[in-house]
Amino acid sequence: MEEIPQGHLSGHAEHFSKSIYELLLPGHLQVTPGLNEVYELELAICESKILTDDEIVRRSAYFAQVGERPTYHTQICRGEALQLPRYSSARLRSFFETKQFKTGYATHGLFPYRGKFHPQMVKALINIMGMKPGETVLDPMMGSGTVLIEACLMGIKSIGVDVSPFCQFMTMAKLEGLTLPLDPIRFALKNCRTVFEHFQQRHGHTQPGNKIQAMTSTRPYQKPVPDYSARSASEGNLPEACESDAVKRFLLLAYLDSAGYSERSTRNSPLEQFRAILQRYLFVIEKIQAVMAHLNLKQAPANPLEGDARFLPLRDSSVDGILFSPPYSFAIDYLKNDSFHLRSLGADIIALRKNMIGLRGSNPHQKFELYKSDMEMALSECSRVLRPGRFCTIVVGTNDNQIGKILGTSPSRVPGIDEMLVSMSTRYQFHLARRLGRQVTGIANTMRTEYIVILERE
Repeated sequence: MEEIPQGHLSGHAEHFSKSIYELLLPGHLQVTPGLNEVYELELAICESKILTDDEIVRRSAYFAQVGERPTYHTQICRGEALQLPRYSSARLRSFFETKQFKTGYATHGLFPYRGKFHPQMVKALINIMGMKPGETVLDPMMGSGTVLIEACLMGIKSIGVDVSPFCQFMTMAKLEGLTLPLDPIRFALKNCRTVFEHFQQRHGHTQPGNKIQAMTSTRPYQKPVPDYSARSASEGNLPEACESDAVKRFLLLAYLDSAGYSERSTRNSPLEQFRAILQRYLFVIEKIQAVMAHLNLKQAPANPLEGDARFLPLRDSSVDGILFSPPYSFAIDYLKNDSFHLRSLGADIIALRKNMIGLRGSNPHQKFELYKSDMEMALSECSRVLRPGRFCTIVVGTNDNQIGKILGTSPSRVPGIDEMLVSMSTRYQFHLARRLGRQVTGIANTMRTEYIVILERE
């Protein structure tokens, strides 16, 4: 048998001995653990080409180290993301362990909101859109506020708009948690029963394993985000140490979280659920505030607003980038999911249903037609407020089975929502710059595939 020259073997070994990251990325950059999907690798490659080494250290999403320097993302995510209860399932613990660099860090893990954005991906997309500190990014359908939290930690100003007053309230509480005084929260935890009874009396009560009863029958409609400043700090026996509006918002978010959990589980009493969740909330803000102090991170301004994406309260050409995820049409009824939280804040749910994109209409066919026309109005507004030459990124899931049933055709013949949005956007001075597909992973996801659609404003 003819021998193969040693040098020829060495040449082969040089290629197959390297990982795909070593072949495609500069050797001094180390990716974060768990980077294992094609779209993540593509986003990482874009970050490596767009950002300088110093910017990668401070702002990148998919890199753990630059040479010997750990990135800020690594330091923010290091350690336990959430202080999970002892009785948590192995599946839930495994999810947060494997997603340590992807989700649950900073204050993203506060409140289990459905349809939540993927924080690590959001950070990368902000970078890839060319956003710089001091510029402004808009999320016209902000949901749980992921874009605003990521932007403010990156030094980028942000504006969020959502028609749901609970989303505005939740985002405000999560943003305030980044700098909230810790002693009042520690005091509230020590006086947990008093705090719990205050919110139970004021906002409704729970029956473990049953539907939640919100105290709305005798309360007139009011501005949904509570304004505590005009009320006595001792009203309902709330401790005076917890008198600031920001502290009360944070405690109320924990209470609403515990109320939702008590509806789903009979494992503990509502009071014990509240105590456990407040302890987890305190752990989260203690951790992120310690990291922010160590890194000398300063929050950039963030402005969560209650409003309608079809009628944005912004000037023409006033933002430098747009990043959002529209409602998954009929896949998630956000008002049904959040009914107790909305009622406890005094929101008019009937009026909201008439204005929320994806929920308007009396039957599936009408809902689908209104969804398309509403999304076209939202794209028109995005074009109006975005500066020319900048990017609008949309992350949207597939809904082929439901749309196929509505149209009476096979799901394989249904155009994806991403395709519909791209087609609409061309009428408003957008063109498609890039489209990426990603598999949706997580616990009990309704959608399995999402598309990242990056549009450039001409």
